[in-house]
Amino acid sequence: MSPVHIEAVKLFNNIRKYGGPNAACEITFGVPLDSEATKEKRAEWVFHVTKALQEKFDEATIKSIRYGCHCNEDGKLEESRQRIKGVYESCNSMEDFVSRMNQSGSGWYLENEILFTRYTSCSCPMLEAVEIMDTKTWCYCTVGYNKAIFESVFGCDIDVELLKSIKMGHEQCLMRIVPLGTVRPIGE
Repeated sequence: MSPVHIEAVKLFNNIRKYGGPNAACEITFGVPLDSEATKEKRAEWVFHVTKALQEKFDEATIKSIRYGCHCNEDGKLEESRQRIKGVYESCNSMEDFVSRMNQSGSGWYLENEILFTRYTSCSCPMLEAVEIMDTKTWCYCTVGYNKAIFESVFGCDIDVELLKSIKMGHEQCLMRIVPLGTVRPIGE
């Protein structure tokens, strides 16, 4: 038998942290997921986990659990964090920062001095076989991913709100990025 899938390990650890070991076992292993799982098996597991999380926890706890489940994708998180931070440190205004990020096709924008980021495709390997979901529960890991990046870039706590999700039928994943503290001055 193949080892347990890395997504199951991350989920187990986060559920245990916020909901205890019994809930972690029940939810994570209610439908087995090994490292060789097909995209259909991953989709089945995602739907099981999503439903179980919603039955067991309130929205705030679900968010805490899923925020910590974001991928690193073989160093991609750290690579993205360093690249975005480098661009931020080389700019002279938020407008300049957004403009430079958009040169690489990011599609970001500012509205009332608030940053909005977007993805035009879903890169989650767990959702390859999923067309539509009726909840954002699974997608909160993307919020955690962006939170990790922007807290490093801005040097303060960040609130990230998922406004739209491709897997919920929207044309894009759209997030609002709101600093909760003093932002590191741009260009530093």
